Amino acid sequence: MTSILNNVAALGASRQLGITGSGLERTIQRLTTGKRINQASDDAAGLGISNLLGADIRIAVQGRRNANDGISYFQVADGVLEEVTSLLTRAAELAQQSQTGTISATNRSNIDAEFQNIITTIADIGQSTTFNGQSVFTGGTLTVAVAGFSPVAVSIATISTSSTAALGLTAGVSSLTTQAGAAGVAAILTAALTSVSNVRATIGAGQQQLSSVANALGIQVENFTAAFSQIRDADIADEVIKLNKFQILNQSGTSALQQANQAQQSILKLLQ
Repeated sequence: MTSILNNVAALGASRQLGITGSGLERTIQRLTTGKRINQASDDAAGLGISNLLGADIRIAVQGRRNANDGISYFQVADGVLEEVTSLLTRAAELAQQSQTGTISATNRSNIDAEFQNIITTIADIGQSTTFNGQSVFTGGTLTVAVAGFSPVAVSIATISTSSTAALGLTAGVSSLTTQAGAAGVAAILTAALTSVSNVRATIGAGQQQLSSVANALGIQVENFTAAFSQIRDADIADEVIKLNKFQILNQSGTSALQQANQAQQSILKLLQ
């Protein structure tokens, strides 16, 4: 039935043109932002999942950064302990030299002067070695937070508490001025070298653990990002196809609406 009161064809064309316009607007938005989900209404479930994935990505990235900082911390500690090992080895060499009966008391006094300097240097290293403003050799346990993995805890022994080396050696008390004193110091130095080696082994194990965790976190970040991208990112090729489709539909819909309105106008000719 033809009616001048209700142009049903035009109403239908207008409604469809509105749907096409919404689709065209959404496609243009996705192409300009690069994101498939720009508001919750685009995909409510996908938005919720991707938000959690986004948090997982940032937490894992920070955990990996923490692990790498921990590795740097341990590298500083191990490098310093390598120098301490060299100093203790030299001290052990001096103790061995002082024990022999072929040298004079004056010689032992000179040897002891170098030995006392070594003790003071080791003590100073223990007090002065810092990382990011924190003392390294405090005798506590360093705990590194690594995202979802269990925190990595490594104990770093105390080298120095004040001006005295915490390795059984005391400046001014431990002495190489006598053969007997040198023999006693030699035993202490052997124990000190063993202690430092054990600490370095512990640090090395912690560093290796952190390296493995950092690698695992890197894999997690990669996979989390892939999953996040799959949900949130727009498929540009698909959106370009939709853009062409909606542009054609928009043009044809506009033409159809125009034709529907013209058909309504033609009814007036019947009254002439």
